[in-house]
Amino acid sequence: MAAVADKPEAFNHDHVEKHDDSGSQLETGIPAEEEGKITLKTKLAVLSLILMYESYLFTLIMPAAVLTYINADLGPDTRYPWIAITWNLGAAVIVTIGGRLSDIAGRRWFLLFGAGAAAVGALVGATGQSINQMIASGIIFGVGGGFQEMCFACAQELVPNKDRFKTLGIMILANHFSSISPILGYVFITYTKPGWRTCYWWCFAWECVTAVMLYFFYHPPTFETKHQADHKSKMQMIKEIDYVGLLLFTGGCLLILLGLNWGGGLYAWSSAHVIACIVVGFVCFVALGFWEAYAPLPCPILPPHLFVQWRKFTSFLVVCFVAGMLYYSMNVIWPRQSGLLWVPANQPIIRGVYANMISFGTIIAGWYCIGVMPWIKHERWQLITMMVIQTALIGSLASVGTNDKAQAIATVILVATVNLPPSPLSFGMVSLHLDDQTDIGVAVGLISTFRLIGGAIATAIYTSIQTSRFAVLLPGEVEGAAQATGFNGSLPALVTAAKTNTPAAYSKVPGITNSTISAVQEAVRQANTQGYKLVYLVAIAFGALAIAAAFSTKGVDEKSRSSSTAARLENEKEGGKIIDYHAH
Repeated sequence: MAAVADKPEAFNHDHVEKHDDSGSQLETGIPAEEEGKITLKTKLAVLSLILMYESYLFTLIMPAAVLTYINADLGPDTRYPWIAITWNLGAAVIVTIGGRLSDIAGRRWFLLFGAGAAAVGALVGATGQSINQMIASGIIFGVGGGFQEMCFACAQELVPNKDRFKTLGIMILANHFSSISPILGYVFITYTKPGWRTCYWWCFAWECVTAVMLYFFYHPPTFETKHQADHKSKMQMIKEIDYVGLLLFTGGCLLILLGLNWGGGLYAWSSAHVIACIVVGFVCFVALGFWEAYAPLPCPILPPHLFVQWRKFTSFLVVCFVAGMLYYSMNVIWPRQSGLLWVPANQPIIRGVYANMISFGTIIAGWYCIGVMPWIKHERWQLITMMVIQTALIGSLASVGTNDKAQAIATVILVATVNLPPSPLSFGMVSLHLDDQTDIGVAVGLISTFRLIGGAIATAIYTSIQTSRFAVLLPGEVEGAAQATGFNGSLPALVTAAKTNTPAAYSKVPGITNSTISAVQEAVRQANTQGYKLVYLVAIAFGALAIAAAFSTKGVDEKSRSSSTAARLENEKEGGKIIDYHAH
């Protein structure tokens, strides 16, 4: 985007810090003896944000891990991956919009709405009677998740700048409980009467607890505090919202995701449905770029003054886009891959253990984020190292065969370990690069948006690639297996049974023998293996792009690691006094 004078009038918060030309602090709204300290009220507020992050992760990971069971119960329906895809899409759209609007109007009620929306999504899922209803649940989850994804910006602005990476590390470490979501989901399926629906009731309970915690302990600067200096009313701010940008952004995301998911599945890649969606979606994003850059907008949805800073901002979008591609798609791909290749359908608990391998890596990453990331600093080199290792490990996944179970398990855990840290590293680096901390919501929100869009696009692309490749290879693999066992029955009927790959399906094939069934099951595994191999080869190319972007980022200036705090809680103000601020 072209550089234009788009910088809106700074929104006012409750703490001001001023600097001389050397960057030293001259004045602060916080007493000197309290500067750099984190109070009990702030800790409780951050705790409520951590619980919100846990709730958010449950709604993301748990339904994705049990998708095949939902489809088996309410389907079969080829659209069932959209139960997870719509979560990413909804959150991707909402987190930037919510971040920007909360920069303007205050964050408290946006987060409470997010918890409430996610609770509604859980109720819809728990009572769903069709795949369409489950997709609707995913959409509502996505809306709630988008607001809840703002927790990274919300927490950072409440703590001293020097403690931002530590706080992010604590938030990542605290997700240990949600990290067992896949295996917990399979336990619910095996040992509870509602089966997979218990997963949604579990999410509902967490969202309710989150809402209560936020209501009592999270009191960030209000609308009145933010606009004490400019005296703008709520109606004035509503009129200044960038509705055109919102429409173009939402439309572009929806159309491109629809086109990518349809391609090679419901429609051929060359069909008008797919081409029209992708082309019109791309046009929406081009129009959005020009609109945000050149329209006289007081509060643009995508501020151009951020995008022109490649090393301080835009390069991080590329890194997190690719990191999100792998993180979110693997939560869908790996449970399906491990279940198809190594775990019998009659062992749901073991399937849950395999599905949880990604989360085991996330747990290790949490300890890295709190025990290493904040202390060694040099965040840029940490970012580069993580992306290089991640890309190399994707190459290892591409070489996995049907007999390479140990290699697959070890690699998946390591991939998840190095895939997560780039996100908190980017959140912290971008927030400390900001010239004005009033942009923290939209800046960190955009990082989250690109991460989530990357996940949604990758889930659509990768599942389509795997499904398409499997469909192409399966007939040949089945024919070879049939010939090797002397099968004389109907080959088309055998291929049809192999697509379902269940004992019931094979029993309907005339003339089939146990040896033929065993050979065809191995053929199914081989066809799936080749499909997943192609997925990981495509992912390597994106990894190389992220490495290049990581090298172009700018490291954190040591002067920015100050004891100043961007915002204070309303219930921490002495005598009700509101203090204006301008950070950095």
